[in-house]
Amino acid sequence: MENHIVYIALGSNMKTAPRVLEWTRKKLRTTFGTKCKFSTAVWTQPIDYPYPFPFLNQVVKIYTNRSLVVLQALLKAMEEEMMRRRSTVGEGRRIIDIDLLTYDDQILRPEDWQRPYIQEGIAAL
Repeated sequence: MENHIVYIALGSNMKTAPRVLEWTRKKLRTTFGTKCKFSTAVWTQPIDYPYPFPFLNQVVKIYTNRSLVVLQALLKAMEEEMMRRRSTVGEGRRIIDIDLLTYDDQILRPEDWQRPYIQEGIAAL
């Protein structure tokens, strides 16, 4: 039984971002099956970010029975699988950024939650 609703933000600012998000969607579908729904991916300019290349962003709604801790570990493992290195923050490149926005009614990333492209993606889902 899927008793939790979560929203996730996906983002990549690589030139290969469309392929990266495609891989991430496939990985999420493999993990969650038909219990995940995706908004349309949109290009946005970086917000308070040193690397000038735009981000391709997408919102995902997932129904799951996984706990918050398990879900966070799963998403981190997906990021690591795409070779995301937090030590390269200064360079500003993000192969994939997978951020857990909410877990049920708990908003985990309030600043991200307020962004217009996030709210538009949520409204579309």
